[in-house]
Amino acid sequence: MDTANLYHGLTFLAWTSVAFLIIIGTFLVKLLFDLSRLFVTLNDTADIVKNAAEPILSDVTESLSIINRIVKKAETQVGKIKNLSSKVFDVVFKVASKASVLSGVVFKSAAKGFWSVLKSYCTKK
Repeated sequence: MDTANLYHGLTFLAWTSVAFLIIIGTFLVKLLFDLSRLFVTLNDTADIVKNAAEPILSDVTESLSIINRIVKKAETQVGKIKNLSSKVFDVVFKVASKASVLSGVVFKSAAKGFWSVLKSYCTKK
């Protein structure tokens, strides 16, 4: 009887092991099927995002190129204004230095003229 009980126990263990292996295999097949569907869905989602993002990226690229051209144009204009202002400053400085020399000469001439008029007026009296 011990061997019969042992035989029944081993038979039960074998059948339950087979049942568990079938259940585990079924879950593995279901897992692989679900993963396959997940990857297909992710691929479709990536394609949708890619197709939706391409026009946006092209618009952003075009906008950035326009902004870059505007900045370059502004930079050249600022450079022109800077050159013009430095030239104007140089001209104004040269004119002011010449004017100071001229005003010194005019002042000296006016002073000499005033003294000569004053001397002639004083000698007439």
